[in-house]
Amino acid sequence: MCGICGVYNFRDNQPVQEQLLQRMCDAIGHRGPDDEGVYVDGNIGLGNKRLSIIDLTTGHQPISNEACAEQGRSDGSVWVVFNGEIYNYRELMSDLKAKGHRFSTASDTEVIVHAYEEYGIECVHRLTGMFAFAIYDRRPTAGGKSPRLFLARDRLGIKPLYYYLDGRRLIFASEIKAILADSSVPRQINYKGLNNFFTYGHAVAPDTIYQGIEKLLPGHYLRCDNGEIEVKEYWDLYPDEGQGNEAAESLTEAGYAARVYELLQDSVRYRLVSDVPLGAFLSGGIDSSTVVGLMSTLMDQPVKTFSVGFEIGGAYSELDDARLVAEYFKTDHHELRVKSSELVDALQKLVYHYDEPFGDAACFPTYLVSKFARDYVKVALTGEGGDEIFGGYRRYLAERLSPLYQSLPLFLREKVIAKAVHSLPRFRRLKKAVSAMSVPSPDVRYGSWLTVFDDEMKMELFSAQVQELTRRYDSFEGYRRYYNRNGSLDLLGKLMYTDLKTWLPDTYLEKTDKASMAVGLEARVPFLDHQLVEFAAQMPSRYKINGLTTKYILKKAMRRLLPKSVLRKRKHGFAVPTDPWFRGELKDFVFEILMDERTRSRGYFDFDCIEKLYKLHDSGKEVYDSQLWLLLNFELWHRGFMDQ
Repeated sequence: MCGICGVYNFRDNQPVQEQLLQRMCDAIGHRGPDDEGVYVDGNIGLGNKRLSIIDLTTGHQPISNEACAEQGRSDGSVWVVFNGEIYNYRELMSDLKAKGHRFSTASDTEVIVHAYEEYGIECVHRLTGMFAFAIYDRRPTAGGKSPRLFLARDRLGIKPLYYYLDGRRLIFASEIKAILADSSVPRQINYKGLNNFFTYGHAVAPDTIYQGIEKLLPGHYLRCDNGEIEVKEYWDLYPDEGQGNEAAESLTEAGYAARVYELLQDSVRYRLVSDVPLGAFLSGGIDSSTVVGLMSTLMDQPVKTFSVGFEIGGAYSELDDARLVAEYFKTDHHELRVKSSELVDALQKLVYHYDEPFGDAACFPTYLVSKFARDYVKVALTGEGGDEIFGGYRRYLAERLSPLYQSLPLFLREKVIAKAVHSLPRFRRLKKAVSAMSVPSPDVRYGSWLTVFDDEMKMELFSAQVQELTRRYDSFEGYRRYYNRNGSLDLLGKLMYTDLKTWLPDTYLEKTDKASMAVGLEARVPFLDHQLVEFAAQMPSRYKINGLTTKYILKKAMRRLLPKSVLRKRKHGFAVPTDPWFRGELKDFVFEILMDERTRSRGYFDFDCIEKLYKLHDSGKEVYDSQLWLLLNFELWHRGFMDQ
């Protein structure tokens, strides 16, 4: 696990300054505190900060290709910097050695170089794992073109990769702050990115909130040959036109359950490969409990588990549930209880590490539990992805009711039901459900479930100038694109595919990567092994949601492993108590930031709207902590990144 960066001055062929690469590496030093390396060859430079997990002594990066037998050194025609883990590297290394490749390390990084030499850009199809890497190929190409730079990101988007293009150079990095280490990169707001943030609480890839800086999409690669840029998708969940999720059944229910267990066990086994201590995050829900349970069957020592809760307790803490699972599997369990005062201390750090304003408040406890776990382990397995591949969200169930709701008379929906619901104090989720189910277009309706500020609220929030700058952007473009991409999918298939392409990488994987890497902890996600994801995608939908039972086949598969209390537990999201905190201990903190003269002077917002949101939330009549969290993050981000 590492942080990577690089520069390619393809237009003017200006030499890359090693001092620039050093500044870029320094900006992402938290991602790799164990080692550092840079390589410059004229107009191309690569940099790496390494967190040593596999091959602790000889895995120094950048790494180059074949060793020369006569000189005992690399011939240096192909170089790589790599962030992630290739779990099948041993099998690949064995195959490549059989084809005549010689290795100078035992690292998974070197496998990428040789796989690229052997298979070219198709090497990405042979890699199992999470990765973002850059390959510099200085070998002459047909036609005498300049050297090639090849960037690739893993299939599901577990590891991030950003890039900046301005017509004369390509700059890339694991985090945006490394790109901004080049002072000539302009810090300008992308108003499409701003609109996306206030709609969903996060960037919607490939856009970021910075003009000119984009994120490479999951399952994509980028090639740069002498300024000729190609960005291409190399993997999709449904690669064949017309292929859907209701494939011909070859297995019984029991057969599907057995195969899910087998694939998950194999995935966990792969992710236990490490030369450093590892553990797992444990919430007590079915996903993290499955990971911990499978680890317990595969390890010859107790699993180190880590849980986080809040001192406020109640619905905001799952420590009791996690403790039951820990006792069941006899883990070496560690608990962290968080106070409201810790949010103020941590928030500025979070704003720095996320580079962009980030609207999921769960990044706060994720960061603290990562920091807590880092005192004991260097790798932690997590449960992300289970909802998206096995059908775990309540909104999937609610979407099935939307056609029924749409069939009701318009008068009944708008004048009776909607009016009655919106007159109720609080009841945020019920209001969101009625609002979303009222949207007639299915693709827009699904995006509506996920909005923080809907279009009407944004028009009230934004100043006249920002309204004009954001009016041209369709807030639902990304969701519409994926929802309608494969017409043969059934309703649940469309919803889960859209989430897998958008919500999962843009929110949950982004949250986990930045929070864990901020403290030099590697997070591994067994549910997102691509073979498991592909198998689940071809499974008929009734095995994912059966009646009102979500994750039906996962629960069937894990009956022999997990206690009944976990299988029967109602889904409980990672709730952060910003609602009571913003009305209590943190109300003054929120007020001072949002009503500060610097905040008011920027010209983005109508402050009558912000005051109204603050007062309604403070009174307890409505729940607007999510909206206030977005505004708070945006202002602190602006101070940290744009006011320089």
